[in-house]
Amino acid sequence: MENLTQMIMLSDAALAYYAIDFVILMGFMATLRLLASTIAGISLQELLAQRDNFSAGIALAGAIIAVAVLMMGVVAGDAGTTYVEEITLMASYGIAAMVFMGLTRKIFDKIGLRQISIHDEIMAGNVAAGVVDGFNLIATAIIIRAAMTWVDGSTFLGLVVVVGIFLMSQIILILATLYRNAVFNRRHKDNGRTLQGEIKNGNVALAIRFSGYRLGVALAITATSGIVVYDPGLLIYSVLAWVIMAVVIFISQTLLSIILRHILLPKVNVAEEVGEQRNVAIGSIEAAIYIGIGFTFVGLFA
Repeated sequence: MENLTQMIMLSDAALAYYAIDFVILMGFMATLRLLASTIAGISLQELLAQRDNFSAGIALAGAIIAVAVLMMGVVAGDAGTTYVEEITLMASYGIAAMVFMGLTRKIFDKIGLRQISIHDEIMAGNVAAGVVDGFNLIATAIIIRAAMTWVDGSTFLGLVVVVGIFLMSQIILILATLYRNAVFNRRHKDNGRTLQGEIKNGNVALAIRFSGYRLGVALAITATSGIVVYDPGLLIYSVLAWVIMAVVIFISQTLLSIILRHILLPKVNVAEEVGEQRNVAIGSIEAAIYIGIGFTFVGLFA
């Protein structure tokens, strides 16, 4: 029995810190109900159970996953030297995580897909809008979680760096959005279809493919944290190296995904299948390709 207990890496001192972290994490998760009701303007019970708004349910599910992912990053650092310091750090990172979620929705809505209102579409029950909103939150959360782990979330200096990486991640995700916009619009210029117009019209197949691409990019970017060394003494160089490698990986992930798509879907007109026929099967396969390449970068480098 003594040998068995030696295999368990928990101490009585650590249990108190785990308890503090757990209570704070559950508190932040619970605030999602209040935030969702405030944003919607009605209770969740009415929105989901009475109105059966599937789109809102999908978006909220994405938010729950995103917050859970972010909280993984929050608890990744070393424990504070005192209970008060632990509570302060956890609360600070947790509040920052919630702010990140709010900001990424605003940025995505006002800049990434500025021709439509994702919020209004979700409230109208547009499932495609719910998909892109939920996956946008998850994509951002994945990048920020990796950044929190990279900087060791046990210092306030690390929090400042995480804020900077959040801003850079939004730029990269916006570039990914602009790229997919340009590709879709070029493929469908003869019939006047646009990516944002199709999402507004409820093209779920397109929403899945589009969201899968951005999620794949986010996963690939997290590999940057395994390549670049975080050195508080050379902070500017560390962050600059992170940005450069993130852009390189973003481009590499995109190119490799194109190659793999041609291998797995030979002679398939993906533009017609997804953009016009709304083929969810093809859209899902393309999304899986993007995500799979992202996981490949994570496995190799992160």
